[in-house]
Amino acid sequence: MTTGLPVTVIGGYLGAGKTTLLNRMLTQTQGRRIAVVVNDFGELGIDASLVAAHDGETISLVNGCMCCSAADGTAASLARVMARGEAFDHVAIEASGVAEPGRIAQTAEAFGLVVDGIVVVVDAEQVQVQAANRYVGDSVLRQLAQADLLLVNKIDLLTAPRRADVGAWLGAVVGGTPRLETVQANAPAEVLLGASAGNLRRGADGIGGHGRDYRTWVVERGEGLDRATFATLVEDLCRSAIRAKGFVHFGDAPGERHLYQQVGRRWSMTAAGDWQGAMARTAIVAIGLAAQASARASASDSPRGPWPSK
Repeated sequence: MTTGLPVTVIGGYLGAGKTTLLNRMLTQTQGRRIAVVVNDFGELGIDASLVAAHDGETISLVNGCMCCSAADGTAASLARVMARGEAFDHVAIEASGVAEPGRIAQTAEAFGLVVDGIVVVVDAEQVQVQAANRYVGDSVLRQLAQADLLLVNKIDLLTAPRRADVGAWLGAVVGGTPRLETVQANAPAEVLLGASAGNLRRGADGIGGHGRDYRTWVVERGEGLDRATFATLVEDLCRSAIRAKGFVHFGDAPGERHLYQQVGRRWSMTAAGDWQGAMARTAIVAIGLAAQASARASASDSPRGPWPSK
């Protein structure tokens, strides 16, 4: 049984920029209530003006978010989050610098959370050196292999030739895993958490001030979809979008609303109740790279996720 509450696992080796990314998530939530499980409160350096309450294990923020310490283990931290599960829209878990994010995702699933995606932050300047290190190289490579989305951070520290070299190396190591190049982990919240229902019609004007880098589009269907048509839609989204989220209307289940969520090639479908008086229709907002000229299509790029049964 799942709670339907989505969880994003954030991995990456030490110093890649995970803490910077988490700070952005906590302070630029755009109305989302996020519970963040972190390794160390001190490293986050949360602005005191944002703190509503602090009891040692959790920090509640004035924007509805909560920060939970993982000092006593991820499972114990998730138990505290789940005790207040209805208060949140999304959960984010920071993996330690040497941990495998895939294993943390499995722990989250054991608590009934839906794994929305594994985002691994990469230190563009150091990743090749780290991967070649006899002591930590295997850990770094496993983190990269388990990612649904790679944030290639600190790209501003590289020359153009070096940037191309790192990109080619990552392509050889992780194949078709989507990659975003960032400076100071500055990626739109919509990419990490999905666009909210109120933003479904933002169109192609860009998101979060990142219009030059990203494009958005909306897939809408008034009639109920059959399963074969939806399977084709999923394949297309997994090739062309780095992030997609929205509700789906199936013709063989007209009264049931389903929530579709996708990061990279990982996707999930969960029951989301009825349509609550609204017109039943499929509406999925997708986010992709503006510079992406062709879809990723290969036998190894098949989407991950169970096919929803009737």
